[in-house]
Amino acid sequence: MEEKVQQHATFNKDIVLKLIFSTLLSVFWVVFFWNVWDREIYALGFNAFVFLMGFIGLFIWMLVSKKKYNHKDLLWIIPIILITISFLLYDNPFIKIVTMLVLPVSFIVFYNYAMLEDKAKRKWDLYFGANILKRVFKIVGSIGKSATLYLEPIIPVNRKYKKIISKVLFGVIIFLIIALTIFIPLLSSADSKFGDMMQVIYNWIQELLSLPFIYRIIVAVLFSIVIFATVLAWSKRFNYQEKTDTTGNVDDIIAGIVLGGMVILYLLFLWVQINRLWVGELPFDFKETENLVKSGFWQLFVLTLLNILIFFFIYKKTKGVVQSILILFTISSLLLLVSAGYRMGLYVIFYGFSYEKFFASYTVLFCAILLLWLIARLFIEKKVDIIKFVAILFIWMFGLVSILPMEQFILRSNVALSQRESSRIRLFELTMLSPDVLGLIKQYQKAGALDEPVGYLSREDNSDENSQFNWTPWIDKQEARVANKEWYELNYMNIKYRYFK
Repeated sequence: MEEKVQQHATFNKDIVLKLIFSTLLSVFWVVFFWNVWDREIYALGFNAFVFLMGFIGLFIWMLVSKKKYNHKDLLWIIPIILITISFLLYDNPFIKIVTMLVLPVSFIVFYNYAMLEDKAKRKWDLYFGANILKRVFKIVGSIGKSATLYLEPIIPVNRKYKKIISKVLFGVIIFLIIALTIFIPLLSSADSKFGDMMQVIYNWIQELLSLPFIYRIIVAVLFSIVIFATVLAWSKRFNYQEKTDTTGNVDDIIAGIVLGGMVILYLLFLWVQINRLWVGELPFDFKETENLVKSGFWQLFVLTLLNILIFFFIYKKTKGVVQSILILFTISSLLLLVSAGYRMGLYVIFYGFSYEKFFASYTVLFCAILLLWLIARLFIEKKVDIIKFVAILFIWMFGLVSILPMEQFILRSNVALSQRESSRIRLFELTMLSPDVLGLIKQYQKAGALDEPVGYLSREDNSDENSQFNWTPWIDKQEARVANKEWYELNYMNIKYRYFK
């Protein structure tokens, strides 16, 4: 008896509102996202923005209702919202694909951190990550309770009400069977007007019972159960006993020798390579250029990441002398990054931007900010949480870049750089861009800024050397892509082109 009372006690106004919200999100998904993959990633626009804002809003509401929210949570809420807004602004497929990886992981980590007891004092380490992962798997354990709460209004736990509802449902089913097979056909044959009216009802029922509709109902039910299971799992108290730091201090002599040796090695590398690193132009041969710049960039970039990792394991775990060497080590790491960034900058100047080169350049900026911050921390006595800062810096930098007109920047930059005498930029490569630059491409085409011979193109070996690359197929394809979108798949750039061109 007590168990039944408790079950009813859990079914309160708060639970009802969250059940309704979860159901609305699921229904919205099956209505506005159905077959979205058949329509490619470009189908994610206004629909994705509304769904994600609704989903995030549900959990922020829960954060507030559990009295876990404070103003510092804006450090992750704002960039998460910026990432969501990007669906409302642009078609950019590269950003959307990366967002589909970054957004779920970032939200899971930051939201559950926000629910943590004494979160301001918690260390971001492997143990923290393991406990976040446990919270994710708790969703599976909450699916049963979620399904039960959904069934509660239909099939109450109380036997008396269960019996009444069962009788009502049974009576309705018997009535429908008799009415549809006997009475309605007889009455329809007696009056053709009544028969026409009933035919409309028959057609509606037939459409209602069609397989696609049934599939949507099943998906909506399952999805709503999963969403509400997530609400149940992540609304529970989140606390754990932190493990004491077993790594202890790092041996000063060993750390000093390793760091000092690496500083000398890095400075020697920079001295030997200085003539090559700061060259003003690149070899004409593309393979030689790629070896000098592209591969060299990634080697130096990986070294920078390793240096940050070394910093993490030695930071505040050695005495003063070694910490001083650590400052020199971090500065030399920054110099390596500068040289890597210069290589990438040179590559961009001669060969132009692409998605990959834009994000590689942005990653250099991210690492530079991080290294400068690490150097500054070495002059402050208080120990800081490096992993937490990296996570916040990453989510902010990704949030900002996601709302920037990246494709327009790439197009404008490449067109401007292509005017240089020594430029090796091939503007036809910009056909990788999305409808975000459709209007701008047409403007440049009209002005003749996109004119370039196509004789050097491997796929057009037989063409006349003086003929110009034809942008019309790309323009037609993007215009068709925008025109074929449903209203809820549109974004700001689509609307701007469709109605205000």
